[in-house]
Amino acid sequence: MPSIDIDSYRASFSGGAKAFLFYYKPTFPSEVMGDTESSTYLVRATTLPETAIEEITTNWQGFDYRFAGKYTYSDWTVTFNCDEKAEIHAAYGDWLRHIHDPTTNVYNTPARYMWDQELEMIGTDGNPIEKYKLYGAWPKNIGPITLDYSTNDVVQFDITFAYIYHASSKVGYSVTPNFAG
Repeated sequence: MPSIDIDSYRASFSGGAKAFLFYYKPTFPSEVMGDTESSTYLVRATTLPETAIEEITTNWQGFDYRFAGKYTYSDWTVTFNCDEKAEIHAAYGDWLRHIHDPTTNVYNTPARYMWDQELEMIGTDGNPIEKYKLYGAWPKNIGPITLDYSTNDVVQFDITFAYIYHASSKVGYSVTPNFAG
């Protein structure tokens, strides 16, 4: 059994990906007046999308036989710093009204409100190392904004997206899934 010491660990592991090195540029439907360029600078935090394969259990000779089922994609959340005029917050409110207008009770078609979103994990050299594309994304929840006299912090809020599926790729490879086999 090889010996493990701090020097061999340091030699084998140098750096690692940094949590603060990511890039997300929101994409809004054309009917929503969201400022994509400015919105990029208001992104405070997010996560990489989560994927799971559901388990299917069947009986086999008195035992539970478990095998892979369908993919499930968890909702994806982005935290924004709110700009001085709260335009980013208003843009997402407009997007929700674009999906369903509560005053007229009119729903839009999914093709008009679902927009692909892209997220990049950035390496320490400033270049993307992995890209994620969320297909058919739409905001399903605008989180609350906490207003408080006892803090001087910038106002923040979360946007939770639902989406159909996502694909990831290393830089240099396509984010479109390859089903050719």
